[in-house]
Amino acid sequence: MSQKVLKVIGIVALVSALLFGAVELWVYKNREALFLRAKKVINENLNGNLEIADFKFRPFYGGLGLNFTLYDVKLTDTLYNVHHKPFLEAGKMHVALDLQRILSGDVEVKNLVLEDGGLRMFVQRDGYSNASIFKPEEQNKNKTGKKDANEILEKLGNIRFLNFAVSYSDSVKEKYYGALFHDATNIIERTDSSMNASLTGAVLFNGLTFRVEKGGFLMNQETTLALALGYDQDEKKLKIYPSTLESATHDKIGINGVFDFSDTIKIFHLNFEAKGIPVKNALPLLNQRLQEQIDSIGIQTNVDTEVKVAGILGRPGLKPQVDVHFQTDTFRYNLPVGVLRKMKASGTFTNRADTTKLADVFNSRLIAPKITGFFETIPFAFKLVVNNFRNPRADIDGRIEADSTNLGALLDPGRYRFKNGSARIDFHFSGNLKKFYNPAKDNFDGKVSGRVSLKNIGMDYLPQKVRVSQINGDLTFNEKVMVLPNLRFYDGQNMLYVRGTLLDLIPYLFGSPKPLRANVDINIPDWQLNWLETLLAARGSSKPKAKKSLKLSELLDNAIDKMEIVAKLDAKKVRYRHFTGRDVKGQLTISNNAVRIEYFVLKAFGGGNVRLSGEMDNAGSGKLPHMAVRGKIANADVHSVFYSFDNFGQKTLTHQNLKGILNTDFSFESALNNNVKLVPSSMKGLLRIDLTNAYIINFEPFMKMKKLIFKRRNFERVKFAPIRNDFRLNGQEIEIAPMEIESNVLTLYIDGIYSFGNKTDINIQIPLSNLKKRDSTYVLDPNNPEKREGSKIFLRAVDENGEVNIKLAFRRKKKDKSKGEDSEVKKLEDIER
Repeated sequence: MSQKVLKVIGIVALVSALLFGAVELWVYKNREALFLRAKKVINENLNGNLEIADFKFRPFYGGLGLNFTLYDVKLTDTLYNVHHKPFLEAGKMHVALDLQRILSGDVEVKNLVLEDGGLRMFVQRDGYSNASIFKPEEQNKNKTGKKDANEILEKLGNIRFLNFAVSYSDSVKEKYYGALFHDATNIIERTDSSMNASLTGAVLFNGLTFRVEKGGFLMNQETTLALALGYDQDEKKLKIYPSTLESATHDKIGINGVFDFSDTIKIFHLNFEAKGIPVKNALPLLNQRLQEQIDSIGIQTNVDTEVKVAGILGRPGLKPQVDVHFQTDTFRYNLPVGVLRKMKASGTFTNRADTTKLADVFNSRLIAPKITGFFETIPFAFKLVVNNFRNPRADIDGRIEADSTNLGALLDPGRYRFKNGSARIDFHFSGNLKKFYNPAKDNFDGKVSGRVSLKNIGMDYLPQKVRVSQINGDLTFNEKVMVLPNLRFYDGQNMLYVRGTLLDLIPYLFGSPKPLRANVDINIPDWQLNWLETLLAARGSSKPKAKKSLKLSELLDNAIDKMEIVAKLDAKKVRYRHFTGRDVKGQLTISNNAVRIEYFVLKAFGGGNVRLSGEMDNAGSGKLPHMAVRGKIANADVHSVFYSFDNFGQKTLTHQNLKGILNTDFSFESALNNNVKLVPSSMKGLLRIDLTNAYIINFEPFMKMKKLIFKRRNFERVKFAPIRNDFRLNGQEIEIAPMEIESNVLTLYIDGIYSFGNKTDINIQIPLSNLKKRDSTYVLDPNNPEKREGSKIFLRAVDENGEVNIKLAFRRKKKDKSKGEDSEVKKLEDIER
C-alpha cells in the first residue's frame, strides 16, 4: 500500500515538475515580449520615462514567477532635462512579477530588490514635485485602464534595499529627510482591508529635518531598524506597532504610535522609550537645538525616559505637544566650589506647561521635584524647574544640612577641624543653570537668595591656631551680599556679637577677581585682646593635602587670606597684657594679613583720653611683622602709660620710677617678633611730651648722682616742674633735644642720647646756683634766665658695662685750673653734709 502511495506522489511530483518546466520554458522563449509588455504597462501608468540598459531573465530566482534582473535603471519625470535629478536610479534591480496576473493582463510585483542606487523625491520652491511621475497626464485622466499612484503602490510586494539611498526634500516647507539603506527588507502582508509592513535592517540616516533653523534629527547616524507598520483601510489609521531603533552605540529606542486619517483633522500620537541610555549617546540622535538646550544643563548620566508626542498633521504652524518622563542613574556635577556626587533625579518635561496656550519652546518646562545627592560629603535635596528652553532659565529650591562630621570631611582636615555643631542652608536660585557666571565680563547671570542657620559650631583654624566655639546665628544672602544680623561666637576669651555684610562672596566662589569685602560692627562686652598674637603669629604648617584637592577648602583659605574687613569696634572694656581701657570705639581695616587702624578712641591710663591710628602688617615672606602708630594721649597717668606698654622694652626708667600727668602727641613704628614684642633695633618715633606734676622715684642714675653731689637732698623722690620737649627715637637710642629739668632737688640742663641698649651718652649741666639750699619749702622756678648764666659743672651719664654711670666731663690740663675745679666739686660734695 505504501509503495502505491509513493508511486502516486512521485507521478504527481513529476507531472508538476514537467508543467512548471514547461511554463518556465514558455516564459523563457517569450521573455522579451513579456518584458516589453510589462515595461509598456509601467510606462503607461507613469508621467515620466523608465530606462533600462539591459536585463536578464532569471528563472527560479525568487520563486515561481517572471523574474528579471535589470541593469542601470533610471526613472525620470517629464522635467528631468531641466533639473537633471532622476527620480530613481539603480545599478541593479531584481524584479519578480506574479506570473498568473501578468498572463491575465495585470502586473503585480511580488519581490523587488533595489541595489546600488537611490530614490530622490523633491518639491521645488515653485511648488513643482517630481512625485507627479505617478500622476497620469491630464489628457489621459479619463482613459480606461489608467491607474492612480495608490493603485500602482498597491502592486508592489516585498522590497529589499542594498546600498540604496532614499531622500525627500521640500524647499517650500523646508523639510529634508534622507537615509542610506545598507541592507534592509520591507515585508508586506495584505488582507482585504489592511496592509502590514515590517522594515528591518541596517540604515544610515543622513538626517530628518523638520525645521532648518533647529537642525535635523539622526544626522549621519548608523542604526539598526526593526519597524512594524500597519494600515487599516476601514479605520484609515496608520499604526506603528512596538518597534525598535538601535543606535551605533547599541542603545535601543522603542517606538510606537498611531496616525489617524479618518477625519479632516489628522491627529497623530508617537511614543518613544529608552532604558538606561547615556545622555552623551542620546544627544547625537537629536537636532542641534535640542542638543544645545540639553547640554546647557550640563548633566552626563544614564537615563530611563518615556517620550509622548501628539499633534495634527498638515498644520506647519501648530507644533506638536511633547511630554517626557525621565529617571536618571547616579551622576556627578562639577561646580567651581566642589563636586555634587551621587546625584539622582526624576521628573517631567512638557512644551505645553500652560495648558491654556499652544505648545511652544517658550511654553516649555522641566520639573524635577526631588534631586538628591551629596555636596562632597554633605547630603542635599532640591527641586529644579527649568522654563523657556529657547533661553533656559532654572529655578532651584533646596536645602543642605551638615554637622561636624561631614563638615570636617568637606574641608581640608589639615587646616580646619570641626568639633561640634550643625549648619543648615536653605537657598533659591533663578538664572542660567550652566553659564551663570561670565568670567570675561565678571557678570553673575542669575539671582540667588537663601538663609544659613548655624547652631553651636566649634571650629579650629589650625594654620594660625584660631579656635572659635559657640558659633550661633542666622545669615541671609543673595548673589551680591551676605548679611549677618546676629552672629555670635566665643574666641576662647571673649564673646563677640557681630552684625554686618559680606560683599561678593558668591561671585568670588565662582571665579570673580573682585576681592571679598566685609563691613561689620563688632560688640565685645569685655575684650581680652588676643587678636594681635593670632594675626601676627608665624604661620603654622598644615598637613599635606590629599591628592584630590578640595576646591572649597582652597577658596576659603584664599578668602581668609585676601578678604578685606572693615570693622567698627565697640567694647565696654579692653585688656591686653598690662594695658586696660574702657569705652572703646574704633574702626579698623584688615586686609592681606595687615591691620589699618582708622581711629581708635578709649579711656585709659588712669582716666586719660587716647586716640590712635596706624598700621600693623604681617606680609610674611620672611619679614617680621611691622607696626606704625600715631596718636594723642591727654591727661594720662605716666605711671600707667609705662606700665601698660611694658616700659617700652627698656629696664632703666620703668613705671615704678614715674608719676605725673602726661599729654603727648607721638608717632612710633617698630618691627614686632611673633610674640608681639617690640624689636628695639627697628624702633623709630617722635614724642612731644607735656609732663606735669611729675615725680621720678628711686631712679638709679639719680641715686648714683646723689653719691657724687648733694648727698642730703631727696633724690629718692624728685619733683619736677612741667617738662615740655621733643624726643626722637631711632633704634634703641632716644635723641634728647636740649632741655631744662627743674626739680625740687636741683636744676639740670641735659641733651644727648638715652639708649635702651648700651649707648647712653647724656650731657648734664649743673649750674652752680644749685649750691643754694633746697628743702621742702623750695618753690619750683623753671625757665629762670639767671640759672642758665653763670658757672656750671659738666657731667656725662654714659653706659659702662651695661650700667649708666655719671662722671665729670672735663680733662685736667692745667694744675691751677684743676685745683680750682676740684675746689668747686669739693663744695658740691660738702654742701648740706
